[in-house]
Amino acid sequence: MELIKKIEQDIKTAMREKAKFRLNVLRSLKSALKYEAIEAKEELSPDNLLKILKKQVKSRQQAIELYQQGDRKDLVEKEKAEIEIISEYLPTPLSEQELLAAVNKTIAELSASSMKDMGKVMGSLKDSLGSRADGKLLSSLVRKQLS
Repeated sequence: MELIKKIEQDIKTAMREKAKFRLNVLRSLKSALKYEAIEAKEELSPDNLLKILKKQVKSRQQAIELYQQGDRKDLVEKEKAEIEIISEYLPTPLSEQELLAAVNKTIAELSASSMKDMGKVMGSLKDSLGSRADGKLLSSLVRKQLS
């Protein structure tokens, strides 16, 4: 619950600084976290909190795509700014080189040789890398290395 406390502190800071946009984003973020906690009927684990944050970022990325199709540059910039604020609370993602090194290491450890082993490799990588790895990128790297 440290994350929620940090967001609450940042809300107070944004109120003092009269940063309305940041305040609105943080309030909506806190609201989404509280809603999920109520839905789960228990306190959320740190992993669940990170999943919710990623979900918030993903929904804004989808909105950006739609706004770009509709040629709404003003709304695209707004969504990008919201993603920047939310990303402050996410762990720094691993670079593609770091992911590739982890993929190669895991493939060697598991003696994986074909696409049949992809599930085993992905499971091991998800356990070891956690939320710092982008799932799509990780999947494509594993697929490329195994084929």
